[in-house]
Amino acid sequence: MYRRTAAALATAVTAGALALGAAGAAQANPGPGYYANSSYSSYADCQAAGRAGYRTWGPIFTCEPFSADRPDVIVLWVRA
Repeated sequence: MYRRTAAALATAVTAGALALGAAGAAQANPGPGYYANSSYSSYADCQAAGRAGYRTWGPIFTCEPFSADRPDVIVLWVRA
Protein backbone atom coordinates (compact mmCIF):
# COMPACT_ATOMS: atom_id res chain seq x y z
CA MET A 1 0.00 0.00 0.00
CA TYR A 2 2.84 2.37 0.87
CA ARG A 3 4.54 1.78 -2.48
CA ARG A 4 1.37 2.55 -4.43
CA THR A 5 0.83 5.77 -2.50
CA ALA A 6 4.46 6.81 -3.02
CA ALA A 7 4.29 5.98 -6.74
CA ALA A 8 1.05 7.94 -7.15
CA LEU A 9 2.52 10.91 -5.31
CA ALA A 10 5.70 10.81 -7.42
CA THR A 11 3.62 10.68 -10.60
CA ALA A 12 1.52 13.64 -9.49
CA VAL A 13 4.61 15.70 -8.59
CA THR A 14 6.28 14.90 -11.91
CA ALA A 15 3.14 15.80 -13.86
CA GLY A 16 2.90 19.08 -11.97
CA ALA A 17 6.55 19.89 -12.68
CA LEU A 18 6.08 19.18 -16.39
CA ALA A 19 2.95 21.32 -16.50
CA LEU A 20 4.84 24.23 -14.95
CA GLY A 21 7.85 23.75 -17.20
CA ALA A 22 10.22 23.03 -14.31
CA ALA A 23 11.43 19.77 -15.82
CA GLY A 24 12.18 21.21 -19.26
CA ALA A 25 15.56 22.28 -20.58
CA ALA A 26 17.16 24.86 -18.33
CA GLN A 27 17.65 28.21 -19.97
CA ALA A 28 20.08 30.86 -18.88
CA ASN A 29 18.50 33.68 -16.96
CA PRO A 30 20.51 35.91 -14.64
CA GLY A 31 17.54 36.58 -12.38
CA PRO A 32 14.74 39.01 -11.72
CA GLY A 33 15.16 42.52 -13.06
CA TYR A 34 16.91 41.42 -16.28
CA TYR A 35 15.53 40.98 -19.76
CA ALA A 36 16.95 39.55 -22.97
CA ASN A 37 17.96 42.41 -25.23
CA SER A 38 19.45 40.61 -28.23
CA SER A 39 21.44 37.54 -29.28
CA TYR A 40 24.86 37.12 -30.89
CA SER A 41 26.93 34.39 -32.45
CA SER A 42 29.99 34.99 -30.25
CA TYR A 43 30.71 36.04 -26.70
CA ALA A 44 33.01 38.84 -27.89
CA ASP A 45 30.24 40.37 -30.04
CA CYS A 46 27.85 40.21 -27.09
CA GLN A 47 30.33 41.92 -24.76
CA ALA A 48 30.98 44.64 -27.34
CA ALA A 49 27.23 45.29 -27.71
CA GLY A 50 26.82 45.36 -23.93
CA ARG A 51 29.56 47.98 -23.58
CA ALA A 52 28.21 49.98 -26.53
CA GLY A 53 24.77 50.23 -24.87
CA TYR A 54 26.14 51.77 -21.66
CA ARG A 55 24.05 54.94 -22.04
CA THR A 56 20.87 52.94 -22.70
CA TRP A 57 20.92 50.27 -19.95
CA GLY A 58 23.87 51.22 -17.77
CA PRO A 59 26.99 49.30 -16.81
CA ILE A 60 25.23 46.14 -15.59
CA PHE A 61 24.73 43.48 -18.27
CA THR A 62 25.66 39.87 -18.79
CA CYS A 63 26.20 37.56 -21.75
CA GLU A 64 25.21 33.90 -21.40
CA PRO A 65 24.54 30.97 -23.74
CA PHE A 66 20.89 30.66 -24.75
CA SER A 67 20.61 27.11 -23.39
CA ALA A 68 22.59 23.94 -22.91
CA ASP A 69 21.23 22.75 -26.26
CA ARG A 70 22.24 25.94 -28.08
CA PRO A 71 25.60 27.16 -26.72
CA ASP A 72 26.30 28.80 -30.11
CA VAL A 73 23.70 31.52 -29.41
CA ILE A 74 24.81 34.11 -26.83
CA VAL A 75 22.09 36.25 -25.24
CA LEU A 76 22.69 39.77 -23.97
CA TRP A 77 20.80 40.27 -20.68
CA VAL A 78 20.41 43.85 -19.44
CA ARG A 79 18.86 45.46 -16.37
CA ALA A 80 15.26 46.56 -16.66
